[in-house]
Amino acid sequence: MKEKKRKFKTKSYLSTQFEKERLKILNKAVATGAILAAILVPFFSLLDLVFKFHMFWTFFEIRIAVVLISIAVLFLIKTPFGKKYPYPLGGFLTVVVGGSIALMCYLDQGPVDPYYAGINLPLLGFGILLPLSIGEGIIVFALVWISYFVPNLLRLHHNEIGTFVSNNFFMVSTILIALVSSQFHLYYRRKEWYTRHRLESAHRKIKNHAKEQEEKVTERTKKLLQTERLAVIGELAGGIAHDFNNILTAILGASGILLSSLPKEEPLRNEVESISRVGKRGARLVKQLLAFSRKQILLPKTLNINDVIKDVGKMLRHLIKEDIELVIDLSPDLACVQADPVQIEQIILNLSLNARDAMPDGGKLIIKTENVVLDKAYCKVGKVTLSPGQYVMLLVSDTGIGMTEEIKAKIFEPFFTTKEKGEGTGLGLSSVYGIVKQSKGDIVVYTEKGKGTTFKIYFPRVEQSTENTYNESEKMFSEKPIRGKETILLVEDEDDVRTLTARVLEKQGYKVMQAREGNDALALAEWYKGKIDLLLTDVSMPYMNGKSLAERLKEKRSEIKVLFMSGHADRRVIPPGIINSDVAFLPKPYTAEVLCNKIRSVIDKN
Repeated sequence: MKEKKRKFKTKSYLSTQFEKERLKILNKAVATGAILAAILVPFFSLLDLVFKFHMFWTFFEIRIAVVLISIAVLFLIKTPFGKKYPYPLGGFLTVVVGGSIALMCYLDQGPVDPYYAGINLPLLGFGILLPLSIGEGIIVFALVWISYFVPNLLRLHHNEIGTFVSNNFFMVSTILIALVSSQFHLYYRRKEWYTRHRLESAHRKIKNHAKEQEEKVTERTKKLLQTERLAVIGELAGGIAHDFNNILTAILGASGILLSSLPKEEPLRNEVESISRVGKRGARLVKQLLAFSRKQILLPKTLNINDVIKDVGKMLRHLIKEDIELVIDLSPDLACVQADPVQIEQIILNLSLNARDAMPDGGKLIIKTENVVLDKAYCKVGKVTLSPGQYVMLLVSDTGIGMTEEIKAKIFEPFFTTKEKGEGTGLGLSSVYGIVKQSKGDIVVYTEKGKGTTFKIYFPRVEQSTENTYNESEKMFSEKPIRGKETILLVEDEDDVRTLTARVLEKQGYKVMQAREGNDALALAEWYKGKIDLLLTDVSMPYMNGKSLAERLKEKRSEIKVLFMSGHADRRVIPPGIINSDVAFLPKPYTAEVLCNKIRSVIDKN
């Protein structure tokens, strides 16, 4: 039923459109007929000189009147009225021309006047030029025929009946021919229009499809170029991370030792604190760079993003301004995702703080979660680089100043910022991009200058698991380092890092044995007869990596606990199995507090 209605509406629409086209054709045809009438009607006065000389001036006056009417019709047909109603003007002109000839016949010889043949000319011309319906043609032709038939019938003599009947027979035959010609004209005009319409429609579809494909190719090319550019920068960032992390570990370790040994009133303490602050800032920059390059070491857990948002939401209300309305819309049946909860917090904070800065005069900040299904059509458009399937969407939207397309194309590049110098590092969005990509998700940006910005982040859904799940009650380590008296075997190939780490641990009461690489550590463990409580080892070392060392050491000292540490960001460098929930791992750089508290938690763990 719906299909029939749709077809009926389409047919009705096309009929209306063709009628507009027919009016244009009628308009041109009537204008042509008016011009021909204005030229040919006075031209035939030459025949009056030869055959109707006695009626020349009377006929000439009639012809002049027809010429004037034809000129008037020619002007009228160009007006809005003529464009809207060409048929009445064309019919009127035909009646005037045909009627004028009928009048000439009536004034001279009546029913037997041979001039009656001239009436056939406007009839045929009207039928050939104008694509008329049956009704329209019959009305005009009937009026012309009546203009001849009635007056001449009134003055008909009995000896003229045969001629009069013959004349009317030929005139009616001409009318029928004109009607058929008009119908053929209408049929072929309609057929031509419908064919042209279908061709134009097909051309538009092809053009639109080509435009859509061109836009898709352009969008995907831009995305590919941006991805390649970001990948190159990411490789560079990941490449320097290891060395830079070791340098920062040494700086933070040295500053920590100095701070612990200097009294509060010591003037040099401020200088050391400044060194420590700069070192910590450098560590944060490295983490952001690594997040962007997708080489940051993540500790993924099965979590519900709603739980993280509830946790962060308390902090957000203090970070954003009072004139910004915070709206948190969480889906009650949100599915779980596999992600690092600390990094999800980082994503929410970075996007929220950017939104805050984009609304200097206040506005609305919306954080929303939702279960979504990405179909093939959406994925093919090129907005996301994900496969069709089920995802969890995290939306962060603001009503701020928005961005131009030029700025939007660069927002994920590291160190790109629109803020004033000293107000931002330009790593916030680049780290968000890296975290999302490393979590096997994708991020889409919708923005318009002056109308705000919306970020949509998609994470793959996972089944709820009781293992390795996020717990809101998990607390950060206390700021102060926890002391101990256990024995630690420290293995680190970087001399500065090893020396400073040992000094930090010894200062907290631990007994520390140092080894530069795996074989030295095994020899030291063989020589030492006492209990070794913890193996603190770098993962990547010459001759023997940390995992192999731990396995060999556990063969002889099964009770020993292990804490791995590494400044490497690339998982390809770290042996499999190191980064998971069952293995203790400490990424570099670290402060004395983080190191000591992590060691304490590993040793005390049952």
